[in-house]
Amino acid sequence: MSEIPAARPVPAARAPARRWWSGLFWKCLLSMLIASWISTALLSGLDLYLSRTEVREAMAPPVLQDAMQRELQQFGALPDLAMTSRAQCEAILQALLVRIVGMDSQEWMNSHSFAGSTHDGRLSIRYRDRDGRVCRYPSQASPPLAQTLEEVEQEAVSSHAPVPRRHEREGDWISAVALPLARTPGATLSVGQHAGGSLASFMHMDSGDIESLAIYLVLISAMSAIAVATLLTRRIGHAERAADAWAAGELGARIHDTGRDEFGRLSQRFDRMADALGEVIQVRQALAVSEERNRLARDLHDTAKQRSFALGLQLSVLDHLSQREGGEQDPRQITLIKAALGLTGQLQRDLADVIQRFSAPTVAEQGLRKAIEDTCSHLLAGSEIEWRLLLDGVAERGLGAWPQHAGQLLLIATEAVSNSLRHSGARRIEVVLNNSGNRYGWTIQDDGRGFVPNEHEATGMGLANMRLRARTLPGGRFRLASSPSGTVVTVSFTLESQGIQA
Repeated sequence: MSEIPAARPVPAARAPARRWWSGLFWKCLLSMLIASWISTALLSGLDLYLSRTEVREAMAPPVLQDAMQRELQQFGALPDLAMTSRAQCEAILQALLVRIVGMDSQEWMNSHSFAGSTHDGRLSIRYRDRDGRVCRYPSQASPPLAQTLEEVEQEAVSSHAPVPRRHEREGDWISAVALPLARTPGATLSVGQHAGGSLASFMHMDSGDIESLAIYLVLISAMSAIAVATLLTRRIGHAERAADAWAAGELGARIHDTGRDEFGRLSQRFDRMADALGEVIQVRQALAVSEERNRLARDLHDTAKQRSFALGLQLSVLDHLSQREGGEQDPRQITLIKAALGLTGQLQRDLADVIQRFSAPTVAEQGLRKAIEDTCSHLLAGSEIEWRLLLDGVAERGLGAWPQHAGQLLLIATEAVSNSLRHSGARRIEVVLNNSGNRYGWTIQDDGRGFVPNEHEATGMGLANMRLRARTLPGGRFRLASSPSGTVVTVSFTLESQGIQA
């Protein structure tokens, strides 16, 4: 039987050229940078909202008015600040503002961007004397705040009473309080805070703060990307190499990823898929061999067997004609005709035997038990030979994972049963499969008259073929014992533990 050539694997499509920026590390770095900036913006927005709410409550006009009156009582009478130098005026007002607002130091006040700070004019204190001269800290307030302070100061002078006021604006608000100074008639002290918009408060950070935040985010993202990408790319590399091996036809390659995460489970499913694909290919190859065997059987039946039958008929006619002619016949002619008829009969029997073996069912098609049952039924039909199968269930299931080995056992059994049928005169045949751990045994036994193995091995191919098939099995050994009470053919072999499914 000609060997079926293995199908060549379809070459995998060539992967596109990779560029450095398309690597997983850079994608992780970029995504982590974006995520860091977004999370920072969200957290800053939340902090901004909470801080603005806190500042709105702490700088409410009634609260600010109480704080101003309390600090003025403790501070005592204010000098005419408009008549002092600018530096002295700003120093006194700065100290008073820190105490009124409740801040411990100017540094803290200037760094608190959400509360409003003095260096951008969003928090201001002013002193106005009765002649309209003004001393302020800081030297320049924001225009909305300066206008509001001007309004509440004029109202306080005219009403001779404290004027607390809050102006609600689109996206921000201004809180201001003006107190008339009882010890300095006509003079007022006013404090105001302009919250500003949320975006303005957030963008109040100076360039140093932004640079520090950017460096921090880049370092954190890079370290995270290195940790994640290194671990992930290593595992992806194993999967990629296994996939390349599968594309090249090496289905024995495996990823062997033992991780319990999503990628690990995906890799394990790919390994199981490779196992299943290998089994499918083995079954397809076995089916292809079966189809080829059936084709050869049909070809032999339709050609060689028919021609040998026709040749036998012609030789029979020639023998009959030679006997009818009468007269003396050449003894050599009679001998040659008889020998040719004998060879033709043997050729027909051999062809019938080969065709029957080619047509035998295969393990891939029916399973070992059904295949051996059909084989024995066909071979021993009408022979009055009793036959029995003794297949251990555990051994049969373990062998079911190896159809290529089960096929060899089927052919060995077919040859042994055929020999018993033709030569032994047996009345009973038993086929036995058992195992002990990973070691399996396959036995065909009859109760015939036996034979001398050495004599038959010299004249036939059956025993030699059985020995060769046994050696193809893993750890396979072949043993033949024959005596006048019967013949025993034994094949032992070893299967790996992962192939056994109890």
